[in-house]
Amino acid sequence: MKKKWIIPAAVVVLIVAVFGIYQMQASAGEPEMTIEQARQQAEKQYNATVTEIELDRSGSEPRYDIDLENGEKLYDLSLNGNTGEVISLKESNRQVTSPNTDQSQASGDDQQQDENKKTADDQQQSDKEQTAPSQKQASQAEVKISMDEAIKIATDEVGGSVTDAEFDEEDGLPVYELELKTADDEAEVVINAQSGEIITIAYDSEED
Repeated sequence: MKKKWIIPAAVVVLIVAVFGIYQMQASAGEPEMTIEQARQQAEKQYNATVTEIELDRSGSEPRYDIDLENGEKLYDLSLNGNTGEVISLKESNRQVTSPNTDQSQASGDDQQQDENKKTADDQQQSDKEQTAPSQKQASQAEVKISMDEAIKIATDEVGGSVTDAEFDEEDGLPVYELELKTADDEAEVVINAQSGEIITIAYDSEED
């Protein structure tokens, strides 16, 4: 009699365990928010432009890792992919150079003033190189294709869902670089941000 009850109980425990694992996997699968909704929420909430957005399924719930920037600040944001709740936020100020800091200390010596001006010019050039994202932001303001439109172009072409979308430049040309997850493989699509033309499509089949 005891054996007859032990076997069904073990089966029930196994079914419950399998169902629990399935639910955990499902919860960390496709988020309820689309990548476009997450981008729009982040841009409205922080009055900044999204430069990169990526879907992360590694945790118990999917989340979006988002990089934003405006003229003054940089944001590193994580959103819950189901609820849109802010999980974490890192905020930093852009480095602003204070011009002519050395001139107040300069003496009446003309050579020393010239040297100070040269070092200031060199410093401004290096600062321009360090603040290259500001050039990216300027070029982004000139594009005719939005990130939402680029995502639609990519999904219409290869199908699947976008897991990573980033604005970038290639040889001075503004582009969108998108990674998509399809049923069979992964695809990387590069789109001209001015014309909407697909520049390249690269497939990475999942064959281990």
